[in-house]
Amino acid sequence: MSEDRFREAAKAGRPLYNAWLTLGSPFAIELIAKAGWDCVTIDQQHGIGGHSELVACLTAARAARLPAMVRIAENDKALIGRALDAGAQGVVCPLIESADDAARFIRAVKYPPRGIRSWGPYRARLEFEGDYFSAANGWTIACAQIETAGAMDSLDEILALDGLDMVCLGPNDLSVALTGELNIRAPEVIEAMAHVLRKAKERGVIALIFANDIDFARPAVEAGWDVVAIGTDASWLASTAAEIRRSIDRKP
Repeated sequence: MSEDRFREAAKAGRPLYNAWLTLGSPFAIELIAKAGWDCVTIDQQHGIGGHSELVACLTAARAARLPAMVRIAENDKALIGRALDAGAQGVVCPLIESADDAARFIRAVKYPPRGIRSWGPYRARLEFEGDYFSAANGWTIACAQIETAGAMDSLDEILALDGLDMVCLGPNDLSVALTGELNIRAPEVIEAMAHVLRKAKERGVIALIFANDIDFARPAVEAGWDVVAIGTDASWLASTAAEIRRSIDRKP
């Protein structure tokens, strides 16, 4: 079976740095691996590309030995199954509002008797030397995104669900939900972050956070978040391109 970097790092207390990819580019994954990132999330909610691009990105991730998760567009068992069958270790499900939402999501990630996932892991079983079916429920990752007021209200019930492996805190949407403004540094958001992290640790659930920038990421790492995403490939390209363009006009 391939390395389970997410669970091993969480157990060891070592943070993983997650490259959040929106451009649908397999070559970007190769560059990210060369740069030393620990894992990737391929975004199919707010990213570019369809299923063909997803398969290509997952193929590149496997070649680069980067554990890969996929954020699907919605809580749909067909999208969940397609991502897992294509080789994703984990699925991030956005806009979880309740324990019922989370339970439906988990059932789609796991095979019977725990869930209802259909058999057909055409690429996923390439990750394993042995039997994929017998190992899959313990290796795959069901990651519920906590980014709504409903998810915060139902947090204890969501975290208590059997089969929930990870939560992902989305501070941008959560800030809008809690304050009506896009302000990830609002006191309500910082308080919610600490609350989610504490509750996840109590339940032994891996905790992932999306950080817009380095200044937001550093205290998250210090606080003990298990997996930290810092911006996206699109934001890195845009900010670096802008800085190079500004720099060329500066006098030496």
